[in-house]
Order: sequence, then C-alpha cells, then structure tokens
Amino acid sequence: MIGEVLETARAHAPLLLVTTPLLAAAFVLLAPISRLNWAIGVAAMAWSAWLVLDATARLLLAGASAGAGASPLALEGIGHAGAAVLACAGLAVMVAAGANLRDFGSRERPLALALGLCVCSGWQGAMVAQDLLGVFLACETAWLASVGLAALGGERGALNGAMRMISAGAASAAMFLLGAALLMRGTGVVRMSELPLAQIEAPISSAVGVALIIVSLAAKAGLAPFHAWLPAVAGRTSAFAALTLACVGVVGALAVMARFAAYAIPAPALGESVTNVLTALGVAGVAIGSLQAIGAANVRRLAVYAGAAQGGCVLLALGLGSPAGFAASLLQLGALAAAGIAVLGGVAASGCKLNLDGLDGLGRRAPVSGAAMLVGALSLMGAPLTLGFLGRWRAIEAAVGVDLWWSAGAIIAASLAAAIYAGRLIERLYFRRSATPTPIQHDPWRISIFPVLICGALVLALGVEPSMLLRVAQAASHQIAGDAP
Repeated sequence: MIGEVLETARAHAPLLLVTTPLLAAAFVLLAPISRLNWAIGVAAMAWSAWLVLDATARLLLAGASAGAGASPLALEGIGHAGAAVLACAGLAVMVAAGANLRDFGSRERPLALALGLCVCSGWQGAMVAQDLLGVFLACETAWLASVGLAALGGERGALNGAMRMISAGAASAAMFLLGAALLMRGTGVVRMSELPLAQIEAPISSAVGVALIIVSLAAKAGLAPFHAWLPAVAGRTSAFAALTLACVGVVGALAVMARFAAYAIPAPALGESVTNVLTALGVAGVAIGSLQAIGAANVRRLAVYAGAAQGGCVLLALGLGSPAGFAASLLQLGALAAAGIAVLGGVAASGCKLNLDGLDGLGRRAPVSGAAMLVGALSLMGAPLTLGFLGRWRAIEAAVGVDLWWSAGAIIAASLAAAIYAGRLIERLYFRRSATPTPIQHDPWRISIFPVLICGALVLALGVEPSMLLRVAQAASHQIAGDAP
C-alpha cells in the first residue's frame, strides 16, 4: 500500500511540488493552534524536499529525465536542479519559523505561515511550468504572497517596502507579459522547450521579448540596479519574512532566469541577445551590490546587498552560455541560499540588534549563531573549503574555458569585495567587545538554530566533498535544451 502511494507520488511529483504547500497553507489558515500550524508547514516542505530529491536520485543522476511530453508541469534539467535548491531552502526557512513566530501576534501567525508556504509553492511552480504563461502565473503568485508577508509583523517602515514591492512587481509583470507576447509572436511557440528548434520569423522583436523577460525576473530577484525594494523590506520586516524573501524569493527568481536562459540561449538568433543581457546585468549587480554591501550599516541590508552581488556572479556564469557555466550558476545558487540562511538565520536565532554594532562580541555570547554566521560569511567571500568557493572557482574555470577573461576578472573582483564586507561581519563577531551587549534570547522554541547549523555544516561539507553536488549540477547543465526533441 505504502509502495503504491509512493509510486503514485513520484509519477505526479511536479504537480505535488506546487499543490502540497498550497494545501498546507489552507490547513494552516483553518487550524487554531500556532505550533500545529508550524508542524503542518514543516511537514509540507519536508514532503516537497523528499519528492524532488528522490526524483534527482532516480532521474537526474541516472542521466534520465521525467519527460515533459504534453504535460504543463515537468521536472527537467535546470528546472529540476533549481526546484531541489528551492525545496531545501523552503524547508530550512519553515523550520526556522518555529522560533520566528514570536515576531507575530496570535492572529497574524497563521497568515504569515500560509503566505510563506505560498511563496515556496509559487517559485517551485515556476521551476516546473512548461509554458511562459504558467511561469508568469507562478511567479506572480509567489510575488503577491511575498508582498503580504513583507508587510506583516514588521516595523511600520515595512509597509513602505511593501509598497515599493507592489510598484516593482507591477512594472515587472507588465514587462514579462509584453516580452512573452513579443517572443511568442516572433517564434510562434508557447512552450519553452520548443524554443531551441523554433523557426524565428521576427528575430528583433523576439530578442526584445527575451530581454524584457530577463529584466522582469531581475527586478523580482532584487538585482542591481532594480533592487530598490529589497533593502527597504529587509531592514524593517520580520525575521521570518526576511529569510523567506532573501533565501526563497531571490534564489527562486534567479533560478527561473537560469531555466529560461537554458532554453533561450540554444535558440537561433536569440543566444547572443540573451548572453549580452545576462552579462550586462551581471556586471551591474556585482559592481553596485558590492559597493552597497561595503557601506551597509544594517546586517540584513548587508546580506541582501551581498546577495545582489552574488546574483551578479550567477548571471555572469549564465552569460557564458556553456554547460560549464550553467553548472557553475547552479552551484552558486545553492551557495547563496545556504549562506543567506546561515547569516540571516544566525541573526534571528540570537535576537541581536540589526545594526552592525549589535554583532560586537556575538561569537562569544552566542557561539552557535556566531559559528553559523562565520561560515556563511566565509562562503560569501569565496573562502577555500566552502561551497561559495566551489561555485566561484567553477565559474572562473568556465569563463577561462571560453576565453572570456574579463568575466573571470569580474568574478574575482566580486570575491575581493566580498572579503571586505564579509570581513567586517567576522571582525564584529569575534574581534570586538560590545559596550552594551544585547541579551541573548532563550526562548525554548529557538529551533531556528537547527536549520542555521545544517546550512553552515552543508557549506563546509559540500565545499570539502562536492562530488555528489558536482554530478547533479553537471547532469542538469547538460540538459540545456531540456527534453526538446
């Protein structure tokens, strides 16, 4: 009986990745007990993570594919790997909510958990949707849920950030729809898997459509210079919302960009346009994000600016247009999610002030949170034996392999800048003493330390022994055209 249920679940894994968090969100809104709500959310995301990791072991590592066929939802290639990163990040964030629920009132807690689950469902849906309309609907679902979560339970300034998100989201949605219309009119196809073999009748309008879609997703990912909403939200919203937006929302939008690029780059007359747009956004993200991270005085804003810079490195790797570049981008996505959970989760678990001076001496007063933040900071700067170093090194190798030395130089420059702002975090944690230390909270539900520790351990473990992760990234990247015939 159990075996039959599991086989049925495996056969419908893409659909379950979307519907499981949504059903859990509905139950959460109906359940009256906060901890029961949290348990439902954790169970839903654990089930989603198991589904996608099981599919990875059975299909991606075996060199097979789930086969998209005529189905509107399917796990394939880059989308498969992206869904795995998002499901694991969503699980860690939902576990962390066990302690972060204290930021909300009793009436707000079910709504906050339900919105977080909808964010996870939306971005996972964008990873398995086969046509542009499905991707658009999934992205907008995740975005609207993110707006609600950002405005809920934070400081009054969080409402200002939520309003910025509404403005950015409206412009982003309009660009995506216009871009999709131009692309479909120029290529005559709706499904992304058909792009590589499409007969492009209007190359200029198709190239403009591709550029609009990429810029639209860049705005949702909070990449410079389209990131005005992100620091405004991160510095004022609740800890749970900050974790969800930075580690699921930002990573989800970047993963959607990677998936779309994987189909568009092999398309005739579109590849050059895609790589040019990705490279331009990548350089801007690295330069602007790094400079703002260096000057940030708020630890959450520093983290999201650092994420913008790291996202720029992801786009630079995608812009190479090679399987090695796609594999490097997937590694960097995983590193970005893990480092974000380690740093932001460490801050939330310790309960320290968000100003950088609130971190002074935290490594001695809260050794577990301090250690997690240390590992996350080392990964952000690309220190050896961390997952961040692995992704950065693979990106440099891929750039050198196609003779794009300047791209490799930009990635190295991002690492040098990261050494400055991540070094500031480490100095505050271990080499300063606070004149007025913030009392460390001892809430028995400080279970947020658990995913922080797991992510910190993964950053180190996968940096030391990355063979399995490399196999997954390479298998996904070699399916650049997905299951296109």
